[in-house]
Amino acid sequence: NNSAATMDSDFTISGSTTADSGMTFGGSIHVDDGADDDARMHISDDWGQISFGEHNDAAKSSSAGQSALDAAISGTSSIVSTTDPALTTGLGTSTVVGSEAKGQIMYTSPTVNGLTLRVSQADAGSASKADATAMGLTYAVDMDGVGITASYATYDVASAADSTTGTGSLETEASGFGVKIAYGDFTVRAASKNQDVKEGDGTMGVAGAYESETHDYGITYAMSDTVTIEAVTSSSELSTGSQNGGDTYEASQIGVKYVPATGMYISLSNRSYEMKDSSAGTTNDGANTRLKVGITF
Repeated sequence: NNSAATMDSDFTISGSTTADSGMTFGGSIHVDDGADDDARMHISDDWGQISFGEHNDAAKSSSAGQSALDAAISGTSSIVSTTDPALTTGLGTSTVVGSEAKGQIMYTSPTVNGLTLRVSQADAGSASKADATAMGLTYAVDMDGVGITASYATYDVASAADSTTGTGSLETEASGFGVKIAYGDFTVRAASKNQDVKEGDGTMGVAGAYESETHDYGITYAMSDTVTIEAVTSSSELSTGSQNGGDTYEASQIGVKYVPATGMYISLSNRSYEMKDSSAGTTNDGANTRLKVGITF
């Protein structure tokens, strides 16, 4: 049986209050399928916002909106599992930089002339040295009816072992750039991400080490207030110096979303993919179709 049906429910509880001084305090809990998926607190004022807890880091908060596949009608969730195709470690399925982590603190600056800066740090705990730092810069401007949003983000995770050389454990460095252009009923997105995972001394010839480059592009057209169509493509490749260097992954998706009533939508998407194993000389390809019905209130 090559079909499956799943159900996902999530909701957010949030609240905030403003003191007489003008400073705002607040918090939120996001529950996904009965589990606490994202809990945070924040303090904000004219100087910006500081948030604590479990949430997207500075890089992910800045880069997600420009990633074509992440913003697609079915999102990255319509990609099949990593066992079909058997994606080589390091091949990317998204250009979003960064992650979500607990024990995190993030500062978001006020938006000045369209420019917003975010920086964050996540502590890995007393048993690990793999602390994560991230930075994201977003610039948004409207020029004669054309809305342009550009982002640049970096993400670094220290080695969990020797903090000087990283020997015996891998560290991660990632960076990405993305742009979204909206004009009338059309929205175009393009983004790229480079990611290096290696020992702290730069060693690549160890298991799990790689250098990858991932790109995605997409266009969305709102045919009416109720119907939106899209086309998205992405590609990822491991550098020749990586473990399994030369392996590639490509995917393309078309989709349509229909909103029959306020708070309800139906989407249908089809994604085709191809993973090439350079060393083995084999190709794994196929396609999947996803039908989704969503209700929000």
